[in-house]
Amino acid sequence: MNDAANRTLDVEVLNIHKGEYLSEALKRQGYPMLPSNAIINKVMTGTGATYMELNPKLSPRNSIVIEPYRSAVENKVQAFDEAQGVFKEVTVKKLTAYLNNSKIKYKKIITTPEGFRDKVLKAAKNLKMNIYKEFFNLYDESEHITEDTDYRRSISSPMKEFFKFEGKALVSATPLKPNKYTLTLFLRHQFRWVEIKPDYDYREDMTLITTRSFYSRVKQEVKSLLDYGSPHVCIFYKTTEGICNIVESLLHDGIIKEEDYKVLCSKESADKLKSRFLEHSTDKLELPLRKVNLFTLRFFPSIDINLKELCDVLVLSNYDHVKHTLINPFTEAIQCQGRFRHVFPNGKRYNSLTVIASIPNELEVKSEEEIYKDIDARIKSYRAVQKEKLKADDSKYYDKELKRLRLNEVLNSERNGFDRFAIEQLLLDEQVKGYYLSPDALRQAYEATGYFNVDFQPEEEVVGEDDIYRIKAAKTKEKWQFIVSVLSNIKEDENAVQLLRAKCVEEEWLINAFFKLGQEVIEQQQYSKTAIKKLLEQTEQEEALQRRFSTEFLNDIIREFESETGNDLYIPVKNVLDRIGHLLECHGITYSRYGDGKKGMMCTLSEAIIKDYFDPKRSNRDGAKIKLEKFKDELLNRH
Repeated sequence: MNDAANRTLDVEVLNIHKGEYLSEALKRQGYPMLPSNAIINKVMTGTGATYMELNPKLSPRNSIVIEPYRSAVENKVQAFDEAQGVFKEVTVKKLTAYLNNSKIKYKKIITTPEGFRDKVLKAAKNLKMNIYKEFFNLYDESEHITEDTDYRRSISSPMKEFFKFEGKALVSATPLKPNKYTLTLFLRHQFRWVEIKPDYDYREDMTLITTRSFYSRVKQEVKSLLDYGSPHVCIFYKTTEGICNIVESLLHDGIIKEEDYKVLCSKESADKLKSRFLEHSTDKLELPLRKVNLFTLRFFPSIDINLKELCDVLVLSNYDHVKHTLINPFTEAIQCQGRFRHVFPNGKRYNSLTVIASIPNELEVKSEEEIYKDIDARIKSYRAVQKEKLKADDSKYYDKELKRLRLNEVLNSERNGFDRFAIEQLLLDEQVKGYYLSPDALRQAYEATGYFNVDFQPEEEVVGEDDIYRIKAAKTKEKWQFIVSVLSNIKEDENAVQLLRAKCVEEEWLINAFFKLGQEVIEQQQYSKTAIKKLLEQTEQEEALQRRFSTEFLNDIIREFESETGNDLYIPVKNVLDRIGHLLECHGITYSRYGDGKKGMMCTLSEAIIKDYFDPKRSNRDGAKIKLEKFKDELLNRH
């Protein structure tokens, strides 16, 4: 294609047999080592791509393998005695000594992105080594370069140097295809897409549960698995706070004991959890696992978990609680289940795989066109401000303007320009949100991966604990807006409405206003409680008058006092009011009485209401009593 805008990466499809390692599949098809200038989609986890590169017998060359997380670096270093891991504690001096060690023929460096930038490059420079020519650079689990850049900008920092290497490749079982902003980089360096396609059915059985009562459903599932004798339940959940909630709930309900859980997370998160008395929290993957094991995001990729017993896997997503927990079916879900490497005699790597996801109530998803327009606007704004900044004597004002324009989301501070991978992350974020627009949309996404046989089990409740949590957590006006949003979805379901009334007692006025004034009127009043309650009171008073003088109510009041009307019997006023009050309740008319303190009622129950229906005669002899001389027949004549 001549039109650069429409160009794509050339695609090369290779195959892999069942039980075959990637090294065997590649050599069978003419590749003695991993191909260079390639994005390698190995499709299947655990086929040994990094093992191939780190094994000097399989890849007799110097190699730098970049892993997205420290845990993956530590995990792989354990398997190779002569490999050098690079993370926080490893100094440039130690790395320099390793590179100088003549006893090691083929140097194998395993590093985090930060370690590559801050230490590997410095050590090579100290030794005046042409690292770009002497080493093959492999970036493992490459989707994280884009997926994680919104909160960890340094993850894409190696890419500036990456393209300088003569030998280089990206690899993953779930790589992301370059989009508009990064594609030009890969095309410029003549990259191609190499797909390692299994020639057998590799799909895994999974259960997809969508729910509006997330934590209750998770707890139920864990209890069920343990009751059925699961030796290990392995839970993948992105949020430390959410993991804390799960563990505390399981402990509180007696589903597990203190010694039954383990949380695997970053050191910082482990320290935080320990401060909340969750002592079994660690940043080290150490076997054996416990009954319930909870993994944060840093343990999603690259970790090999070799168990002696079949475990049960839960993958969790709860957007309403924590925004960043949405699981990408095409990457993260596949990676989570791929951590379990040991194949048991029955051909399985785990006993069951279950995804539990809450579906957000109101999820706004931008189109690709909208995102491009947003990005283009930011770029134009950036260039305009930068132009004026260069002219200014004092640049502080312009620095504030750049920050105000939300440019930090897409800027690369090191290069004083735009981060292509950060821009792509914005596109990806909206794409993933699109999978969660409805339970069925999420089902379709999991089926579209081609990786899963999906047993779809949507829960049918129209309002659940997640809705209540969001309401309780919201600020005042946001809370009212959310209640109205929920009501618009459940207004036909009486049970759901009653549940909402029970959980939102203080917002009873708003629920009444929704049904009596309508959503449009509430929005017109801009959720002003004073204005809405005033309109509601007026409407309810009018409604009360209509009901109190309806044919049905009038007939009921005639029957109630039939034997006592038109004779000389005096009845205690309180007795008459009590009986009228009962009729009001039967007709759904709320009321207040002197001294009861009730507010916002539809009418007042006092002696005056008796005169609305009867011609009475009062007596104060032996207490306040009244004689009902005549019913006002003209009331019925109105109808």
